[in-house]
Amino acid sequence: MKIRILLFAAIVMMLAACEDMLDKQPLDKISGATFWLSPADAEAGIQACYDALQCRGTSKNMSYELWGLMDCFTPAAHPRDGGKFAIASGTHDPSNGDVASMWASAYKGIARCNDFLIHIDDISFAENESGRKERMKGEALFLRALFYYQLTMIYGDVPLILDVQEVSEAMVPRNPQAEVIQSIYDDLDVAVNSLPATYSGSDIARASKGAALTLKTKVQLLEEDFAGAAASAKAVIDSKVYSLQPNFPDVFNFRNENNSEVIFDIQFISFVNDGNCFEKMYSTRSHSSWGWTWIHPSLWLVEKFEKIEEEPEYTIEDDRIQPEVYDYFEGRDPRMDWTIIRPGAHTVINGNVDVLYPYGISGYTHSRTGMTVRKTIIEGEGGIAYDSPNNWILFRLADVLLMYAEAKTETLNGVIADASVYDAINEVRARASDKLPLYEVGSLTKEEMLENIRNESIRELALEGWLYPRFKRWDWLKLNDGFELMGMKTNGDICTFADSPILTCQYFDYYKWWPIPQQERDINTNLTQNSGYPE
Repeated sequence: MKIRILLFAAIVMMLAACEDMLDKQPLDKISGATFWLSPADAEAGIQACYDALQCRGTSKNMSYELWGLMDCFTPAAHPRDGGKFAIASGTHDPSNGDVASMWASAYKGIARCNDFLIHIDDISFAENESGRKERMKGEALFLRALFYYQLTMIYGDVPLILDVQEVSEAMVPRNPQAEVIQSIYDDLDVAVNSLPATYSGSDIARASKGAALTLKTKVQLLEEDFAGAAASAKAVIDSKVYSLQPNFPDVFNFRNENNSEVIFDIQFISFVNDGNCFEKMYSTRSHSSWGWTWIHPSLWLVEKFEKIEEEPEYTIEDDRIQPEVYDYFEGRDPRMDWTIIRPGAHTVINGNVDVLYPYGISGYTHSRTGMTVRKTIIEGEGGIAYDSPNNWILFRLADVLLMYAEAKTETLNGVIADASVYDAINEVRARASDKLPLYEVGSLTKEEMLENIRNESIRELALEGWLYPRFKRWDWLKLNDGFELMGMKTNGDICTFADSPILTCQYFDYYKWWPIPQQERDINTNLTQNSGYPE
């Protein structure tokens, strides 16, 4: 069942958690006497915390729902336009609207979690429901940690706010990243001990012990605590709660939601004003959500998918598509075609009509690279503009397996003889295709294994948003320096490779951190700017 906020709770929590963390009402005075009175109020309050993960029908809210866009800030893809385009191209500054939106969406979630955590103990639960109260606290702590991970991974040092503030108290400075990370660990340690391993029925979408451990793994990797990350990831794997789906595309099929591979996702449901907006952002104009094609996959990404058939058989179905295009794309790791829609591939558009791509890709929403997203969208009927039913998966087992393999390898030296590392990466590869060769135990050095894990992570997780934190960890963001975005030329009469770069990106070392939004600094003069950006 979809977790969705009730209308009454939405109204109350809108008052309780303003979009801008620096422009909040005194929250306890608004809601304390009239809202936090019953377990039903507590339930509405925790659902409001989950609700902060969503865009709520606006593309201007850079919430976790649009996390897939983070991979556009790597060579794997490029965004269509606007503030995201500036970030990806390396021309952004503190006045960038998406830089501000990312900050605001996270602090909105934090404000709601703080409000919940401060008031939950004021509510009396029945004696036999004490476990429910502790579980709900664990959920709020997990979500607060998730929002702070978003902030500190992107901006570095950020204000650490753990209570509900009066307006007069809101002029807070940034805390060192180490303090923010310690607070995340504190929240997650409680969450791990408070949350159940599994749920059933209407509770299926709630944060679990596995979700808290997965987030802890990501935080430990952020600070390069590889031994800790390996232990946290292994705890998720060894729990046996999760298993890979037999077929890669089934992971993302909206008719197969809450499947065995999903650890935590953002839930949506259509026709009750609780659908997603990412479908509208990522799909094409020809799909049923009448999409905007925000994500333009790159040929750099395509190159990461191994050729597993040197001379693949294919039929040229459209003479506009040149033979060299078919030769380039055909015979690769099948995850390529499950991740992107490219020339020569089929897609199902509005009306459940099967077409050969490129179809209807001209005009404003045409992908600059001639490729678009398949992985997370609904093909055929089912996608609805700003109200699609498909969930956004944040955490899944394949990601955990690859994080474990990477973290464990980082703790070793020389030839990698630990079978658990090979088991983890081979499990992911074997699911993708029986034509992909598996790695034999003891066959790779540390450097070779890390290279293979990194490339496997790109193939498996592309366009889900988790390449950006990895590239930052691997010091690969510098690949954007002088990166030439290449793509396909599709002018209606011919489809072949573009002769020249679509654009050339730039990168400076200080881009590792996004700038602190100027509009926040205009309100709070105690906020310092990240080095390199204009004051």
